Amino acid sequence: MSEIRPRILFVDDEALMLSSLRRVFRTRREEWEMAFESEPLKAVELCRNEHFDVIVSDLRMPDLNGIEMIGEMKSHRDAETEYILLTGNADLASAIDAINKTGVFRFLTKPCASENLLEAIELALTAIESRREHPGNMATAALSAMSPAVAVVDGRSRVIYLNESADEVMKSHKGILVDRNGVLAVNVSGARGHFQEAVRKAADEPDTGPKFVSLSDPEDCEALTAVVMPVGQKRAAVLFTVPGRTAPPSVESLVDLFGLTRVEAVIARTIASGGTVESAACDCKVTLETARTYLKRIFQKTGVRRQVDLVQLILTTPVPLVRSRM
Repeated sequence: MSEIRPRILFVDDEALMLSSLRRVFRTRREEWEMAFESEPLKAVELCRNEHFDVIVSDLRMPDLNGIEMIGEMKSHRDAETEYILLTGNADLASAIDAINKTGVFRFLTKPCASENLLEAIELALTAIESRREHPGNMATAALSAMSPAVAVVDGRSRVIYLNESADEVMKSHKGILVDRNGVLAVNVSGARGHFQEAVRKAADEPDTGPKFVSLSDPEDCEALTAVVMPVGQKRAAVLFTVPGRTAPPSVESLVDLFGLTRVEAVIARTIASGGTVESAACDCKVTLETARTYLKRIFQKTGVRRQVDLVQLILTTPVPLVRSRM
């Protein structure tokens, strides 16, 4: 997955101040994507269509002051954005008001030293990154350990969490990607609107049922389906399913699950992988008759009577849900 650069928006009604900010942070152009806006109403409109990680704004502006502008932005933006307010007034009351009303990340007085503003922006980006990596340590650890590919997004499909399996699916399928804004984007034209609507509904309506969206691209070797479902807190979970990707449990897992000997576990796994009794005998270096005797013991220990039932039993154990670290 390509690296997503942080996006910073600077808002100030003074053109000279914006020019100064451009000069000060021109050395950061390789690390950040930056936008500059002199009108707060236009800045609000810009945020309706684009995501910014950090918004740096003047407090005293016409039409909307910084606190009012941030309030408008927060009403339709996700909670990932951090806000930094600048003011020429060293007014403690304004600072408290800004923090209480908008949850502003930092309040800095003008003139503000460039190194102080840079430090505030970097701290804000660090806070955002920390939340993305640890949206709930126990939940994150559980998702990371799962073999199924899972992404958690907000109502605008902005990625909040992506486990390793999901990242691997995106590397092998052209139908889905994370764009430069950190949005889970669909490349399949016929499915794009369906997917976006499923995510929006799952985020807004926690009682809605799961929706299934095909994301297969003609150039993909494997089919890909997304299952979109609500998880609460204005979030949706997207599970990616690829037919045939689930492997049978390991030999060690079958020994633990069913009390099989190692040879019996090898035979059971070979059959669950689509092999025959003959190929299982070859794997274990035993005669065909001996392999059939082992198979009867496997039936007794697992409680099944036919090979098809054995295959179904093995492939529906919870072991494939656990992500392999081999």
